[in-house]
Amino acid sequence: MSKQKVQREKSLQKKKKQIIPVDSPHTQRILTPSMINLIIIIIICLAPFVDKAFHIDDPLFLWTAKHIQNHPLDFYGFSVNWYGTEMAMSDITKNPPLASYYIAIVASIIGWSEIALHLAFLIPAIGAILGTYLLARQFCLQPAAAALSGMLTPVFLVSSTNVMCDTMMLAFWVWAVYFWVQGLGKNKSHFLFLSALFISASALTKYYGVSLIPLLFLYSIFKRRSVGRWAFFLLIPVIILAGYQWATFVLYGKDLLIDAISYTSGVRQAESTGIFSKGLIGLAFTGGCLISVLFYSPLIWSKRVMAIGVFLIALSALTLPLIKTIGTFQLHDGNGVRWGIVIQFCLFAVAGVSLLALAALDLWKRRDAISLLLFMWIFGTFVFASFINWTVNGRSILPMAPAAGILLMRRISQQSESSQPGSHRAAYWPLIPAVLISLLVTWSDYTLANTARSAAFVIHNKYKSHDSTLWFQGHWGFQYYMESVGGKAFDLKYSELTRGDIVIIPLQGTNLYPLHPDYAKLHQQIQFYPCRWLTTISHSTGSGFYSHFYGPLPFAAGSVPFEEYYVFSVIKSIRYVPQKDIK
Repeated sequence: MSKQKVQREKSLQKKKKQIIPVDSPHTQRILTPSMINLIIIIIICLAPFVDKAFHIDDPLFLWTAKHIQNHPLDFYGFSVNWYGTEMAMSDITKNPPLASYYIAIVASIIGWSEIALHLAFLIPAIGAILGTYLLARQFCLQPAAAALSGMLTPVFLVSSTNVMCDTMMLAFWVWAVYFWVQGLGKNKSHFLFLSALFISASALTKYYGVSLIPLLFLYSIFKRRSVGRWAFFLLIPVIILAGYQWATFVLYGKDLLIDAISYTSGVRQAESTGIFSKGLIGLAFTGGCLISVLFYSPLIWSKRVMAIGVFLIALSALTLPLIKTIGTFQLHDGNGVRWGIVIQFCLFAVAGVSLLALAALDLWKRRDAISLLLFMWIFGTFVFASFINWTVNGRSILPMAPAAGILLMRRISQQSESSQPGSHRAAYWPLIPAVLISLLVTWSDYTLANTARSAAFVIHNKYKSHDSTLWFQGHWGFQYYMESVGGKAFDLKYSELTRGDIVIIPLQGTNLYPLHPDYAKLHQQIQFYPCRWLTTISHSTGSGFYSHFYGPLPFAAGSVPFEEYYVFSVIKSIRYVPQKDIK
């Protein structure tokens, strides 16, 4: 063995010793300098967006929180118009209520403003990145880089600027895995108990947290080679979830977890996207949402593999237009092939393949319990997000983020260059373009959300002097703000329009039912400007971060259209008559 190789081996062994053991005195420190740095970085990244308008499904969590303040034991005991008519909240929401309880507690202290609640949701984001760091400290040589490469991604930053349940679920998730690994490794029952509580909290924040139970069970079987008393701790979340199911059945006449599964199955059966297309879309969402994987490619793959990746991108870009559609999304328009969308899709999809290959390679080379855990974590989330969930979206990709960052650093530590003095700094350079793109995507989503708030206030100020009723369609944040200024959500079954009423219908939204021209005429179109060259939701650019029904990309660069709102004046009193197209 050459002298240089011996030195590299000694350096690598020295680095391995830097992984802090479970019982090290260093673990007694509440916050290490690295953890403080991570907190500062994540606050710097998220602080510019604390005044973001409530967006997408945020209102569902806010309305539930407001109801909880008055009826804490009957969290879904109210109705809301979300699908075009008044329905019980227990029939609408497909998430458990823990995030709404958090909002209710926080709002009772600091209020309901956007800034107050977004500041409160910095805590789950901080919890997620710190939990990832502590977990990575057990699994790889560069835990800070692992935490940053997993979290400074579009999916984490965008999700953390909303007040939905996703980031909170992830925070509970990583702490559950951390305490389970600690407890199982050192036979510490109190750690296993804490993990069981975090598993329960994760599942009661978002139902996907239930998958922690089989994930940690299989990890434990592989590590211990037998079932031991540790298995009893996994019964704790099972019992807690059974109690939740019983409570929801008593309160609302159905098991809400089973109801969420049934909803997913129903939408999936009605949806026309095939398995192959959903798999491709899932790969594109994985690579785009976790964009850092793309920029780390030169560090984790050989030149030969990189050349194969470039070839795959070029080949797929040339062949993809031949299939003409991805799911229901058209790859051609009046000008021919939509090359911008095709190229972005191929780039993201190959990056998604890279992450899956990285998980498989780590398992093949190491063949230990940790590599199995990371493999199941990545592939299980991918299968759920691509084929099981009702839609492919960034929120379903989010649970991959910590495992992706850890896998990247585990792979880098295997490269011969990683044993050279100072080479650890190379693991941080790919973060620069990854963070830049992630912040731009977050900003584009921020500007999009704010258009709905601006639209509601502008429309209200313009028509508040009218004696007629101001009706509106559309949901998400627009509904929240329209109701806050006195607008009425139109109900297909119970609302009646009278002559002179005003009806607002957004061009982009959900559950829209345009008016028949015999009863209402278009009075005005009002436009609002989001980011004009990057977006998370736009059918014209193929971007659908919150649902692949809008496009096969989690975000996309391109010419982003205005957010338009149609203002109709009612010319004949009627009970609502829908029509297919706005005229």
